[in-house]
Amino acid sequence: MVNSLQTFASKLPKALADEVDRLIASGRYANRSEVLRVAVRALLESRGSPAARADPPIPPRVHAFYRRLRELAKDARYRHRWVALHGDDVLDADDDHDALIRRILDRPEEPIDVGLATEKPAPRRIRLSSPVSVRRA
Repeated sequence: MVNSLQTFASKLPKALADEVDRLIASGRYANRSEVLRVAVRALLESRGSPAARADPPIPPRVHAFYRRLRELAKDARYRHRWVALHGDDVLDADDDHDALIRRILDRPEEPIDVGLATEKPAPRRIRLSSPVSVRRA
């Protein structure tokens, strides 16, 4: 079952709206809707709502990314290698994750997704250096 987003209108006092806009300007949130979703989820979690504990739905773009990694795993050129994708297009591939990241930092395409081409790709949490410090090196 896919969760669909419901639209609803709300009004906030100017002072609260200004604070929401400051959060967006800080880069922490993409837009007002995201700020409100996070705030409502936090309120519901504080009250023990099971709906608030549910994992957010995985966006279609992420499903497509993992599907593409599974497809690439069937090709010997990419199997068990790190690949950089822009949409369905392979931009680059390497056995060394860090080397691949260094090469794609200067590419103009956005977004660039990087993943390991395997039959069962999974999210991997990694720590990256700042692009600014990498480019200066």
